[in-house]
Amino acid sequence: MDVIEAMNSCRAIRYFTKDPISDEVLDGLIHSATRAPNPGNSQGWDFVIITDTAIKSALSESIAAVIGSVVKGMEDAVGGADNMEPVESRMLGGALNLASTLADVPAIILVCGRAVYPVAAPNEMMVWSALYPAAQNILLAARAQGIGSCFTTFHGMCEPQLRDLLNIPEDVHIAAFIPLGYPDTDKVNFGPLARKPVEDVIHRNGW
Repeated sequence: MDVIEAMNSCRAIRYFTKDPISDEVLDGLIHSATRAPNPGNSQGWDFVIITDTAIKSALSESIAAVIGSVVKGMEDAVGGADNMEPVESRMLGGALNLASTLADVPAIILVCGRAVYPVAAPNEMMVWSALYPAAQNILLAARAQGIGSCFTTFHGMCEPQLRDLLNIPEDVHIAAFIPLGYPDTDKVNFGPLARKPVEDVIHRNGW
């Protein structure tokens, strides 16, 4: 698939089938991640692939409780679910579904890394400049193979448990929690993205 086509149709997918993703494909996604730009070619990244059902189930329990509380609070703030904006309602509903069915998601990739650059005085900001492009490469490479994904911050809702379950050292930063699977096309599919026209965001030769 052409990379521009992948960009134009890489929707956030939060509903998946239970069809497995092979280790070969998952390793290929990590290969794509490591083609990303990074400061000084420092390559300060690591990737945790989660396929174990027991680990996914434990994470699901913690994350779903937090998401459920957030959704209820947002609904209460606007006087009920019927008063929410449709886009926000769909996003929150999808996030709650994803959190509660995480045990059935075929795979999750955590994009992680240490502060390693510049070598003489490592700067945490440089961690993110490596990890976020790597995460984006995973999403696009997955889309090119018909695999759905979603860039989430679920790790922030269960970080102590996540670190304990997966033995992630304290000095390792977690940038993204990416669920992966083939889209449940009865509920969601790839397609055109809703974005502002580019002329609304371009400033030529100055603001």
